[in-house]
Amino acid sequence: MASRCPIGRRLSICLVVLTLLATAAQSKLLLNGTDCTIREPLYNVTFDFNALSSDLNHHVTSEENGERFFFNVCDKDQPAKDNRTDPRAYLMRHGTKITLGYEPHLQLDNGRMQFSFVGEPCGNGSHYTLDIILLCSYERTPDALRVIPHTPDQCRYFIFWDTPLACQPLPTALETNRCTVRDGTNRHLYNLLPLGSANHEVPLPDGARFVVSVCKPVRYGHLTMCPPGVGVCLVNGTNYLDYGQAVPDPKIDASGRLVMEMRSKSGPCPNSLIVFECGKEEGVDTGPVYRGRKDNCTHEFVWRTSLACRDTRPCSVSNPITGTQYDLSLLANRTYTLTSRDNRTYEVGVCHIPASSHCPLDAGACEVSPKQSVGLGVISDELQYETTGAPYLLYRSGAVCDAASGRRWETRLEFICETDPVGGGRTGTIVPPIVVENGECQLVVHFETVLVCEPALMACGAYNESTIDQYVDLSPLMDSTRNYEARASGANKDLRYFLNVCRPLVPQYGLSCRGGAAACEAIFDGVTARNETTLGFPDVSLVVAGDTVLMKYLRGDPCPQDPVTNLSTTVTFHCLATAGRGTPVLVEIEHGCHYRFDWATAVICPPELTIPFEASNCSFHNPATASWMAVNDVLGELSLCDKQPVASVDYRTGSLVIRYNEKDSSNCSSTNGKRVQVPILKRGM
Repeated sequence: MASRCPIGRRLSICLVVLTLLATAAQSKLLLNGTDCTIREPLYNVTFDFNALSSDLNHHVTSEENGERFFFNVCDKDQPAKDNRTDPRAYLMRHGTKITLGYEPHLQLDNGRMQFSFVGEPCGNGSHYTLDIILLCSYERTPDALRVIPHTPDQCRYFIFWDTPLACQPLPTALETNRCTVRDGTNRHLYNLLPLGSANHEVPLPDGARFVVSVCKPVRYGHLTMCPPGVGVCLVNGTNYLDYGQAVPDPKIDASGRLVMEMRSKSGPCPNSLIVFECGKEEGVDTGPVYRGRKDNCTHEFVWRTSLACRDTRPCSVSNPITGTQYDLSLLANRTYTLTSRDNRTYEVGVCHIPASSHCPLDAGACEVSPKQSVGLGVISDELQYETTGAPYLLYRSGAVCDAASGRRWETRLEFICETDPVGGGRTGTIVPPIVVENGECQLVVHFETVLVCEPALMACGAYNESTIDQYVDLSPLMDSTRNYEARASGANKDLRYFLNVCRPLVPQYGLSCRGGAAACEAIFDGVTARNETTLGFPDVSLVVAGDTVLMKYLRGDPCPQDPVTNLSTTVTFHCLATAGRGTPVLVEIEHGCHYRFDWATAVICPPELTIPFEASNCSFHNPATASWMAVNDVLGELSLCDKQPVASVDYRTGSLVIRYNEKDSSNCSSTNGKRVQVPILKRGM
């Protein structure tokens, strides 16, 4: 029977007890780290955590009570404990700072790696302590920091930190694998990547246990010190044995079964075979079940999962990263008529197109003219999703496009989360689709719809780490009507950079970065963009410190200089009261892989609480921007000059807030307070 408490990326409370309260009798391997690195002796692997250092404090909020933990590790520039006054780890509780420690102590205890802090006295002769447990995660964007539930009278606290730095080196074949295989019989694509998010334990009657992981190797961790690269590991006491190396993809065997064959590196035996069976009723979390030895060499497991079922619903797909099911059937059975910028007319359908369409009988998209219609791909209801990109439909085998090569037209419909949905979005209403490419034998159309939005979108605001109670919000810069084009200096004047804030790029003709991307590089040939490169997706939260906000977009296209690294984008927002919304500026491309932009904007500036009113010329003067605004020019009908108005500037909304008193028309001896807002971003106020 498989364990119902999978270990690795999503630890549950049952494992917290088993892992964190291990007794001294269990401790067989205990090592201390130096210079933020630690070498484990079993496989001679060095874990280096220096990259976890941050110019800003890391912070995490407890979901139970809202208490906030702040800490930093591997910060070599900070003075030692005896020479510093500020702690490296502290807890904010009801406005009071509780010191949790000055120096992090790195330790490896039976596979569990952690930073430990010891802080101020807690009572009963004990001290406050903070243990930061480092968990192996192969995800490019690991889970956020997590605080283990605690009570107010508790002295010891635990934080889980998922990071690839706590993993053994990945075999090359498993770095960017998709863990998919297509059935040659009905062309169904099996995607098992969602099963690879955690280790799974399979207990044995003699007290030993198997630890199984698919798509990625077993995650190194507490009491799971398995050899590098293994997919099946037998744990027997302090022995960790290779029962098969992880493989990048499943396969269809000669009997038509969906399987993974894992062979040991330690010798011809033992090996493992995992057979995946359709299990609609059980979901994806039941885990593998041990069936015993298939022969003298191979150990067999059966894993029932809905991901092994062929008859999935048409026009639907699961996000392989989050498991969210997207169903676009609400968009089907209608004809979408589109006109491209070069005045060509197209009709497309999503998964199914009505008979009333002008397209040929089996086409899902066509170009329509008064004389004829040309099919641009055969209709299909197989919605697909790659780990980098957006859900899409692909219609192949359209009319011949290039007679010389025999190449045929194909159509790609990409579906992008609409962050500013029109009314009725959940009933199928969408923003009108846009033709973004219609050349080189391919039609690319972008659909914006809430039907492909994740339940939790990227947070477009965050608390200021320097001023704890200040919340900084970038949502005024989100633009659902246009993209921002960054200024760039350099030799190549043809390169252009397009960004949006906390949301995907708005579809536009000629810009065909992967659907859902939030940053894109393209070459402009004077007419349209070409050779588009995706620079990242909007799925990482913001970091705020002082008047600076950092926004990161990850999971871009592979970096040409380092194919195992994906392109990424970092945008640094600065407060500049005179900038209005501002414009991004490309400042560097680090190592050819990481694009860095600066963006001066008034949106994140703290409000100007008092703007002086000059009665002599009936104007407001903002010293921060050295600007004036004549009241009668914008609010002449209110006759404010003799009413002693008081004003403040709200840069987030880009408005001047004016308050004044006006006599009550029904009672001349009393007054009513009035308030009016005036847009000012374009006025430079």
